[in-house]
Amino acid sequence: MDRAERATGRNWTAEEFLATDQSMFGDAWRYELVDGVIIAHAAPSPDHGAILASLTTALGNRLRGRSDGCRAETGSGAAPKGQQRNTARIPDVMIRCGDLPRVVFEIVSPSELRAWRARNRKRRDEQEVDGVQEIIEIYQAEASAHVYRRGDDGTWRFEAIDGLDAMLDIRSVGVEIPLSEVYEAVSLGSGEQPET
Repeated sequence: MDRAERATGRNWTAEEFLATDQSMFGDAWRYELVDGVIIAHAAPSPDHGAILASLTTALGNRLRGRSDGCRAETGSGAAPKGQQRNTARIPDVMIRCGDLPRVVFEIVSPSELRAWRARNRKRRDEQEVDGVQEIIEIYQAEASAHVYRRGDDGTWRFEAIDGLDAMLDIRSVGVEIPLSEVYEAVSLGSGEQPET
């Protein structure tokens, strides 16, 4: 039995999963834990990677030097505290303020659009993470984002933004980013081209 079979052949807790070097799970690009089972993810497409790089750079530039300690991270885990102790998600990008994640970002590929149940489950898991105030899904193939915000009453509200001239308003950290900046390194399928 190889290391990946030993690692994936049992149920894991979120704490065990997040404390383990992911190379123990195998050679996939990234792993998540869902209901105690380790799920492998393939490497992102070039456009996914370009959006990820542009978004991380834009966030890092806007968060640099803030006194509240908020920072952008990639590849960090987000595990629900009270529920689903055997689930740990790894968002594409996250803004962490102090010890807690505040905003999670997912870049949604065209293939993920077909798996809407899995996407909805992932969003619900991320909504249960202590500290998370916003979940932002950025669509890979078009200049569009879906923003889910936790209201003062604890309920989640939805906002859709579209077009390269739209502004991504990340209210919980007071940051705005034009979608044109997020998509600046990709050619969009709809014929929209980021301005240079």
